[in-house]
Amino acid sequence: MDWNYLRTFHAVAETSSLGKAAEKLAISHATAFRHIRSLEEQLGSRLFEKVKGRYRPTEAGAEILDLAQSVVVAMEDIDRRISGADLALKGRIRLTAPASFAAHFLPGYLGDFRARFPDITVELLTSNEEINMSSRAAEIALRVTSSPPEHLIGRKVADIPWAYFASQTYLERKGAPSNSADLTTHDLIGASGLLSQRPGFQQMDRTHRDRIAVRSDDLMTMAALARKGLGICLVPVDVAQGGLQKLALANEVPANELWVLTHPDLRSVERVACMTRFLATAFGAEAAFLGT
Repeated sequence: MDWNYLRTFHAVAETSSLGKAAEKLAISHATAFRHIRSLEEQLGSRLFEKVKGRYRPTEAGAEILDLAQSVVVAMEDIDRRISGADLALKGRIRLTAPASFAAHFLPGYLGDFRARFPDITVELLTSNEEINMSSRAAEIALRVTSSPPEHLIGRKVADIPWAYFASQTYLERKGAPSNSADLTTHDLIGASGLLSQRPGFQQMDRTHRDRIAVRSDDLMTMAALARKGLGICLVPVDVAQGGLQKLALANEVPANELWVLTHPDLRSVERVACMTRFLATAFGAEAAFLGT
């Protein structure tokens, strides 16, 4: 059995999409289709059925999915150990990062990195979800967390404070509050969903519920609403870049911890170690996080 057939089967089962599986494996849609068809012919069974546009394993497909998972992990462990001997500062690095960092900080950082290391190509994957690093979806993960996964290694590179922000147009119209008590005369952007359980937003609901003009369950959206002058928002400073003024008001939200993480098997890959060091230095010196 061709290993590539099993790898494609696993990717389709994982993504429920032939197109997404092909993209993940860097192969064409036609090749992915051929792999699945060839595997079905070898096994003598249909492995997927298409339900509302999504690929679902058949009973036969479900039976071999666990086996396929074990084989994929084993083969990727071999890939990691082979790549672990790579000492050259060239090749591809897949970096995953939340949207705020991908939009506001990494473009500038990666421009500097590219100038210093032109033979390293970076693939930036924007995601707020945890990436399964054992599947090699990415070599490096930039994550906001206070408890990084035990199966990964890395370091904390920055503490990211929260603050109140407003647009210049809002401040010209309503004035700037000089202390937290002044918020009783201002329009506020509140939280909904799980975000409303965070300490700063709970306090906002307790003391200024009647001043909340609009709510959102997403920090990037809160910042966007504030840029349009709808009110004052409470967000981490990485989210508030571009068009917002920081207000000198105290808040109860502890700083976020920013970590750069990778798989232990990749610690000896020089290009990965190089980018990890670079990101640690860049974020550690970021003026927006230091309040300078």
